[in-house]
Amino acid sequence: MRFARFGAEKIVYPTPEAGLCVGSFLVIEKKGRILFGKAVKPEFAKGKWLLPASHLKYGEHPDDAAKRIPKEQLGAEAQNIKYRGLWSFAVLHWDLCFVYDVKLRNEPRVIGEAEASRYPSDYFYSSQLFSILEYLQPEKAKNEIGRGHDEVLLAAGVLKS
Repeated sequence: MRFARFGAEKIVYPTPEAGLCVGSFLVIEKKGRILFGKAVKPEFAKGKWLLPASHLKYGEHPDDAAKRIPKEQLGAEAQNIKYRGLWSFAVLHWDLCFVYDVKLRNEPRVIGEAEASRYPSDYFYSSQLFSILEYLQPEKAKNEIGRGHDEVLLAAGVLKS
């Protein structure tokens, strides 16, 4: 069991062995469908449908990550970002998930390994790459949605249990 200190009183709370992940997740909707990418990376999610998402860089505000993700993962620019909510899960590790509704200024496109490698090493932080981008009805893809991303969609009310 690990422990983390929070607040001025230095109160100690237990945290899962695998630690804590803090990330921003994007819900990009078009004509009643949600944009998913078929994962190439990270390896544990290969072949699963994922939302555009990323861990936060140290010191990065979740809103700033929500602006960064479309450029890095979709080659697109966000024109409208609306905070949807914060959800927390503790299964393998503790996840704090900031969720945003996003409208894109331009059409998303797949970013390949070669293009991603041109970013400075600390810029392409998420290491999430997609082989395909597709707008899907979440219910029809729910058995193929990667771990954690299904929980985010359920909590946000986008996916029905």
